[in-house]
Amino acid sequence: MTTKWANNPAGEKPDFSELFKEQYAVVLMRGKNSFGDHIYSYIKITFANFKRMYEEMEAKKQFTPSDYGEVVAAGTGEPTDEVKAEIAAQYPMLDQKPASSSSSGSGGSAAAPVAKKAWDEY
Repeated sequence: MTTKWANNPAGEKPDFSELFKEQYAVVLMRGKNSFGDHIYSYIKITFANFKRMYEEMEAKKQFTPSDYGEVVAAGTGEPTDEVKAEIAAQYPMLDQKPASSSSSGSGGSAAAPVAKKAWDEY
């Protein structure tokens, strides 16, 4: 016996913008401000806005990250270890690189990676 799968028995096309409007990811973006300074922004962006933002980036247009989501942290240069740890503690991270062994011995602890579940545990 073969199982037949259908995602929409009525034959309607799914509305993915509605499906993903509440789902988000936090993205680290790097760039330069109008003064030429290197800057970064962690942006909480809905999946529905990824396409719009990607199109702007591909067209090499200038844009403001807050037009696509909520800026949860920003600054000049690179984010500090403290900022990285705070973002990792507050938001689920898709991919965390292990902390560098050459970090300063200030006694700070790196945020533990989020445990990933098996596909059938959700």
